[in-house]
Amino acid sequence: MNSFRDKLIRFETRLQGAIEGGTAHLFPRVDKLNDLAVRLRLAMREQCRSIDNGEVAAPNVFQIFTAPQYAQELRQDGDYLRKLQLDLEMAAHEAGFTFLNPPVIQIVEEPMIPYQQVSVNAYFDECVLPSTTNIEMNSAQPEITIPKDAFLIVNGVKVYSLVKPVINIGRNPDNQIVINDPRVSRQHAQLRAVNGKYFLFDLGSTAGTCLNNQRIHQAILAPGDVISLAGIPLVYGQESPDPSLTNRLEFSPQE
Repeated sequence: MNSFRDKLIRFETRLQGAIEGGTAHLFPRVDKLNDLAVRLRLAMREQCRSIDNGEVAAPNVFQIFTAPQYAQELRQDGDYLRKLQLDLEMAAHEAGFTFLNPPVIQIVEEPMIPYQQVSVNAYFDECVLPSTTNIEMNSAQPEITIPKDAFLIVNGVKVYSLVKPVINIGRNPDNQIVINDPRVSRQHAQLRAVNGKYFLFDLGSTAGTCLNNQRIHQAILAPGDVISLAGIPLVYGQESPDPSLTNRLEFSPQE
């Protein structure tokens, strides 16, 4: 366990140094730059897996979610994004991780994330092409497959069927799941369907997001997981709840 933790620390330190050396201009403040390195490390930690020879394999697809305007600014600087991808690969190798396929960075627009803030998702995709042009063209998109019969039980009272690829949760009335509690941020968390699973993201909330009593920035949900948004419990499941209790979410998928 200590060896794995040491690898993660080495990865973050080396990635931060690499970013400072070549891609820092994409992130106008040092704290934003450091935040990217931390979030990439957390995304890698969530998805790393052991392989047969005892090595630790790192996910090869890294999605950087950010506001549409900032996403466009990042995409316009393709040379530096390619450099960031190479920095990521080098930092991981130097830290002792193995890639089963060359890593790819994708910039994904997310209107609910404030300008110049980022959220990072990572996963294994053995079909992703190794070409760095994927950064600009974003051709290797993950498959948007919604888990069958997924639902959330909010505060032990309301049951919501999860039937759309992106679901925002928070106090703001514009969210798909509205939790009217002052402890909950206006845009608190998000569920995003990727490859048949829901990923949970914290959207920079004030009180934070916990999964099974552990504070997280992002995580993959499994049936029975208990999410806590500022103390408000949400239980995730993937079996058909009682239809009489279900508030079905009716909103249009994002383009």
